[in-house]
Amino acid sequence: MPSPERTLVIRHRAAGDLLLTTPALRALRAGIPGASIDVLVAAGMEELLEGNPDVDRVLAFDRKSVASQAALYARLARGGYRRVVDLVSNPRSAILSALTRAPVRAGYDIPGRAWAYTVRVPREPLGADGRPVLRYAPEAALDVVRALGISAQGVALEFRAGARAYKRIDAWLGKRRDEFGPRPVVACLPTGSWPAKTWIAERFATAMDALAEEAAIVWIWGPGEEETVAAVRARMARPSWMAPPTGWQELGALLARSALLVTNDSGPKHVAVAVGTPTVTIYGPTHPRTWHPPAGPHAVVEATGLDCLHCNANRCPLEGARHHRCMRDVGVERVVDASRTLLRAAEREAPCAGR
Repeated sequence: MPSPERTLVIRHRAAGDLLLTTPALRALRAGIPGASIDVLVAAGMEELLEGNPDVDRVLAFDRKSVASQAALYARLARGGYRRVVDLVSNPRSAILSALTRAPVRAGYDIPGRAWAYTVRVPREPLGADGRPVLRYAPEAALDVVRALGISAQGVALEFRAGARAYKRIDAWLGKRRDEFGPRPVVACLPTGSWPAKTWIAERFATAMDALAEEAAIVWIWGPGEEETVAAVRARMARPSWMAPPTGWQELGALLARSALLVTNDSGPKHVAVAVGTPTVTIYGPTHPRTWHPPAGPHAVVEATGLDCLHCNANRCPLEGARHHRCMRDVGVERVVDASRTLLRAAEREAPCAGR
């Protein structure tokens, strides 16, 4: 028999998407007192939920491993969950949801997958024109929670770096205190998971050169990105620093110690938002209304006057002079100006915030 309050949440895709569902986890915790909440994630994403008070257990599986998948299927088939909240609702997650045989299974009402759920929720609400209403991504996950009869408000993201991560990052920063001087740290991420939403590499270097007199520039990178990021850094005329290798916990600690993150639309951007660090994000094919927080010290920089902006394509489909215009039309000056505005605002608030 399923435990009365045992709940499984499925969110096994990208790191940023996992962070964007943390408001839904908070709502579940508040709405089902005493519930045991398990979250199913892709291997490597566990660190994003370390210390999260709304999660009791993280189940990680390797999507590329047949053995890992078989073990997961067997585990879910044994049952025991009262409810499943599928915040992916792709073909794989629909099968996983159905496999649990949980009495309550909530997911998005998508053709070919809705059969797996006892509670079906529209992926996005439609406006009067019949088109999806754009809103911050956590709201979609909160809709599924609301469909279970739970009141769900608030879109603040949850991420907690632990003491060990801060100790390592503080030691790394401490060794460079004389080189940094009194300047605040500006972290920069010039890479991204989609080629189409990655700003031009040399422009990142030029923008960081412009900020280097007033900030210590630290280049962050993830698995397989070190060589690419080092090549961008090498284009700078002024000194800058490569961040040490980091997992998600250390990355969160480093971003928390930074005054600003300048980035493409990416998972680390959502980590920065979660730890309260201001961000400047360059957008192109993705829409800031969906992927950018509606409030806070966060700036959007994007091209103007393009009818193809926010196409949501992971590779630019255009040819010739229009190819990649959404990224090419974003000038360095706009990124530098947005960065300086947020840095100066942080300086004014520092005495009160203790930052």
